[in-house]
Amino acid sequence: MFRSFGIGLAALISGLMFAAGSPAATTHAIIVGVTQTADPGIQPRVNAEADAQALHDLLMKPEYRGVPAENMHLFLGKEDVARKAQPATKEKILAGVKEVVAKAAKDDLVIIAFFGRGAISADRTCFFTSDSTVKDRAQNALATADLEQEFQAFKGDKLVAFIDVNYKGIDPGKEKLLEPNPLDFIRVFVGSEDKEEHTLPQGRVVYIANANISPAVEVEGHGLFAHALLAGLKGAADVEGYEPDGLVTVDEMDTYLDKTLPELARKYGKTNDEKIIAPFDWGGKLNHFAITENPAVMPKVKARLAKLRETTLPDEQKAEGERLLSKMTHLKADQELRKLYQKLADGDVTVATFQSARDDNFAGRKLPAEDAQTFAKKTMDGILIVKSGYVKDVELGDLTASAIKGMYKKLEEKMPAEVKEKLENVKELKRQGAEALLADVRSRLGKREDLEGNKDVDTALGMMMLTLDYPYTIYIDEEAKKKSEIDFRGRFIGIGIQIRRDLVRDGLLVVSPIKGSPAYKAGLKAGDLITEIVTDMDAKGKPLGHTEAVSTKGMKTEDAIKRILGRPNTPITVKVEREGVAQPFTVEIKRNQVNVETVLGARRNADDSWDFMLDPKEKIGYIRLTQFTDKSSGDMEAAVKALAAQGVRGVVLDLRFNPGGLLDAAVEITDLFIDDGKIVGIKPRSGREREFGGQHEGSYLGFPLVCLVNGESASGSEIVSAALQDHKRAIIIGERSFGKGSVQTIHQFRPADAEIKMTTATFWRPNGKNLNKPSTSGSPNEDWGVRPDEGFELKLERPEKITLIERMRDQEIIPNRDLPAKEKTEFKDRQLEMGLEYLKSQIRTAVKPGLKKAG
Repeated sequence: MFRSFGIGLAALISGLMFAAGSPAATTHAIIVGVTQTADPGIQPRVNAEADAQALHDLLMKPEYRGVPAENMHLFLGKEDVARKAQPATKEKILAGVKEVVAKAAKDDLVIIAFFGRGAISADRTCFFTSDSTVKDRAQNALATADLEQEFQAFKGDKLVAFIDVNYKGIDPGKEKLLEPNPLDFIRVFVGSEDKEEHTLPQGRVVYIANANISPAVEVEGHGLFAHALLAGLKGAADVEGYEPDGLVTVDEMDTYLDKTLPELARKYGKTNDEKIIAPFDWGGKLNHFAITENPAVMPKVKARLAKLRETTLPDEQKAEGERLLSKMTHLKADQELRKLYQKLADGDVTVATFQSARDDNFAGRKLPAEDAQTFAKKTMDGILIVKSGYVKDVELGDLTASAIKGMYKKLEEKMPAEVKEKLENVKELKRQGAEALLADVRSRLGKREDLEGNKDVDTALGMMMLTLDYPYTIYIDEEAKKKSEIDFRGRFIGIGIQIRRDLVRDGLLVVSPIKGSPAYKAGLKAGDLITEIVTDMDAKGKPLGHTEAVSTKGMKTEDAIKRILGRPNTPITVKVEREGVAQPFTVEIKRNQVNVETVLGARRNADDSWDFMLDPKEKIGYIRLTQFTDKSSGDMEAAVKALAAQGVRGVVLDLRFNPGGLLDAAVEITDLFIDDGKIVGIKPRSGREREFGGQHEGSYLGFPLVCLVNGESASGSEIVSAALQDHKRAIIIGERSFGKGSVQTIHQFRPADAEIKMTTATFWRPNGKNLNKPSTSGSPNEDWGVRPDEGFELKLERPEKITLIERMRDQEIIPNRDLPAKEKTEFKDRQLEMGLEYLKSQIRTAVKPGLKKAG
């Protein structure tokens, strides 16, 4: 036999269609709905309680989920004796959460749902309970921080949360109500990590009805989200594979809601604000467990299972059939085998015919030995790169085991007993034995689409990297590598536009062309709506043999990006609608390298270049650096030279929201502003510390400098700001930086056309103090990050921060100068204003103001 799914006969007889684990697994639910609170200043959330009641009724029905009555916790703002609802107060809800967290076993499913209104309380989002008031919400509303604390003790493997909380309709009186963050609910169930690449806890899925702060829309007696959710859970979402399989899974629900909610919003929304709905999920695409059964299909599935048990098949094959008939698989060979089991159960084939066809099916999956060995060698090459370069000592056997365990986990396959046994002695493995084990595992998994090409290596090394306990260490596969070209190097092959979905017109909106890009040169403008993408080549530049025109209606932004990116000098045509132009028109563009602007100024000139002089009267310059790429230092020097030519007397260097980038770029930019001396120290796992220093020649020293940082200034931003502070070259203004004091080295992994990014060292500021927050307990009193200079710390409130981000993004846009400029509301950047006031005071007291270039 080629392989066995390893499901015992007891699972066959259990009849539990949700058994993705122990047959004893059960379901717990917490459903909260509040229409009217105790405060008339909080507008009723129409149908919130009806939404909660409908979800309760659906989950209680055996044909959908059959949640046991003792495990169902329904909380409503009004009395509902028939459903045994409890009052939706903060205390009652938290008590219910504590009970579920304590009772839920590892294999149980926990379903959470909130319908109602919310707001910000202190610095976290809260949910208005039945006894909540705006004034006293810190005491009587349910804070996400309270929920997060309770769920820290949750040990279950499967949790799904549906959050439909609206933040409009609140009268705060004289209080200034801050903007809430709907994503605070993600932290409740997933947790919070100070990591660039946040790794999801397995089995946690959260659906947010609308990431935008927009009005609620009601549809046929329910909120829009509940309307779609209920339909999906009843079976409308059961669409994966060649036919419905009788189960609605979290990934199917993710696809269904993502498609259906915007369609419903456009249909039922009365205003543009109501039509713009942005559903958001966390973990939906990465998990595959069932939420409900589809009663339109499940009776037939159960009948086939009963027929299967009556056959003369061996128990192992009955278990295999149980697995395939119970849940749709995404693998083509498994789907074909599933069809065979269906025919056998339906009496359309004999056992002998079935066995012959099954043998053929498994014969077609057999992987050639050389392919398994190639996989093993490539994977071992990656393992050795990590072993030799990672910041901590790691054993080859442990890395091999992590890769193997990760593959079975990602593929949702049961690990064979023989493989488990070999992994018990994995520490004793040398390279040859480890490669043999990897080849054996790959042979057992056989031919399958999700392991084609280099996907097997990607899966093994990607899952292995997730087990390393140091942040920022990841495997970057070929597809993700294209994005990393932008993140790490500030360049990519494409046409050079920033796009987002226009949810009202259902198309791709050009936010801005990138200066100098093919799209910029071809005449695409901000505000253009791309309605169609036409090409006769695939993303790798290979001819399709025909012209393919694809509408952008319903197209996700990431899918559009995949179509737009491609090989250099390959053509693509886009159909465009433009304000002020009567008819749609087409634009042909040739893909080429696009360099992302990382050095920005105060405003754009008429030719779309940057004007770096913020205050012409006082001669104060402004330079904002968005990331550190291989072009950043050259562009930074050009900006400083441009200011020098204008007689600059003071400069603001804005590093807020700059996540870092290339080490060399950070060192070179620092060297522009300081005299000679140490810039940063690099400490590897072993060996001596390596110092990077500056040179006197070429430094710009003759003007006062302000450096702006905040909690999103990380890595390279902290190298620059720490050096400027330690050399007393600049005053640091703003908020404490992120605290990422580690060096990531990107190794080109050519065997899979991928990259391995791993932490190889830590960096230290010139005064020898620590910058790396993960190296500490994270206490505010410890040394990590860069603190503003004394008297210059200025924290922005959340609304200010959000507005600042929006202003910075707007500033980057190359405007369509054929249209009237959009009016902007007044906004005062208090951190920038503090910097300007400091520079003006320095200019006034300077004896000989001006610019001096060393050397």
